[in-house]
Amino acid sequence: MNWKNLFTPVRDMTPAEAKAYIEGHGSTEYQLLDVRQPKEYEAGHLAGAKLIPIRELPDRLAELNKEQPLLVYCAVGGRSKAAAQLLAGQEFREVYNLSGGIKAWEGGQATGPEAAGLELFTGDLEYGDAAALAYAMEDGLQGFYRQLEAQAAGPEQQRLYEQLAHFEEKHKARLVEEYRTHHGGAAFTAQDLGIMEGGQRVAEFFDRAKAHLRTPHDILELAMALETQALDLYSRMAQKSVAADTRGFFLSMADEEKQHLGYLAKELDRLL
Repeated sequence: MNWKNLFTPVRDMTPAEAKAYIEGHGSTEYQLLDVRQPKEYEAGHLAGAKLIPIRELPDRLAELNKEQPLLVYCAVGGRSKAAAQLLAGQEFREVYNLSGGIKAWEGGQATGPEAAGLELFTGDLEYGDAAALAYAMEDGLQGFYRQLEAQAAGPEQQRLYEQLAHFEEKHKARLVEEYRTHHGGAAFTAQDLGIMEGGQRVAEFFDRAKAHLRTPHDILELAMALETQALDLYSRMAQKSVAADTRGFFLSMADEEKQHLGYLAKELDRLL
């Protein structure tokens, strides 16, 4: 493929515009594309972004939806500008370049390689089983917050952990109904997989995190990091799902994590 013949002007988005766009749209309404190298992606990436290094892009265009808006980014904006121009030249309907790249981004980032958290996931997972897997991760995160609540330093910290755990309880109740609906009313049996949203092992993460959680600010920052990782994992699960309804389910879970992030950001703002 001759790259020079494919460059078409595209619109830039500032980080603030991109953040507002992402927050204002559901996960089914746009695509995020990271065109950096795998090690760069692993160190930090926008939650939900699909990784296609720029050198592989010409051969992997079929993995992207030409009819859906596409926001492309790299480290500082150079590679993504070229990638966005290439995509526009290949008749992608609506392409944006993140000006300044991820280094200019002021929001949260997910970390880890593309395969992180996918150890228990298969692309051909059916809808009901996807709900059961999500339930296990929500239950793991709730258990993590309950452990922290039991060791909280004071009433304000306890209140925060209780509130965070309550969010997961609401999620779990919805997921049980999802499972029953797609299994003809069958009883739901919860599995303890020892993992939580984002794919972390509960016991291991608890031991690492508890010593660093001294203030409400620390707690909210951790919660936002966990929700960002969960948003990223659900998005990657959606990308790898074969069945359309399963893909839609994981995207709906990603949207719920976005809503949680919005709530947590407001709570954090109250403390600042």
